[in-house]
Amino acid sequence: MSSYIKGIVEDENALNDIAKKAFDNVDTNNSGTIDEEELEKILAQISSDMGAEPPTKEDVKEVLEHLDEDHSGKIEFEEFKMLIIDILKALIE
Repeated sequence: MSSYIKGIVEDENALNDIAKKAFDNVDTNNSGTIDEEELEKILAQISSDMGAEPPTKEDVKEVLEHLDEDHSGKIEFEEFKMLIIDILKALIE
C-alpha cells in the first residue's frame, strides 16, 4: 500500500486527479473554493465517521485559518492539494 501511495505523491497527474475529486466532493456549491460552511460539513462528517464529537465553530475557524494560506477566508484548490499531500505522506511514514 505505501508504494502505491508513494507513487501517487510522486505522480503529479495522479495527485491532481485525486485532489481534484476530493476537492469537488467538499466544494458542494461548485464555487471553486471551500468556504467555512462546506468545511464544517466535511469536518462533522469525518468526526461522525470516527465516532468523535462534531467540531465546534471555533474548531472549524482554526482549521480554515490553518489551511487558508492567502487569508482569503476560503480554501482554494492548491491549498487543499497541500493538505492531501500532507495526508498521503503521513500514510507512508
